[in-house]
Amino acid sequence: MTLMLALPACVIAWAQQPFLAFRPFLDPLPIDGYWMLLLIPMVLCISVVYKTIKTDRLHKIPREASILAAQIVAFMALAAAALWILTELV
Repeated sequence: MTLMLALPACVIAWAQQPFLAFRPFLDPLPIDGYWMLLLIPMVLCISVVYKTIKTDRLHKIPREASILAAQIVAFMALAAAALWILTELV
């Protein structure tokens, strides 16, 4: 009882509230307008990490990683276009 009296009223009110947890699959972040732009940093990170592991010379990494990133983005765009055409025609 003495512990409760020593705490400020705002702390007691905060402790009595239910915890509001982030539920990623039930309450996703509102990124509907720009989620495709987030693919570019993801592709860059994946290509840099992959080329860092596979390349024997460090000075080759920026060029090879940028080429790999461009290839990944190009093939993702081609796959998206092919799937869009397939769904529109069928």
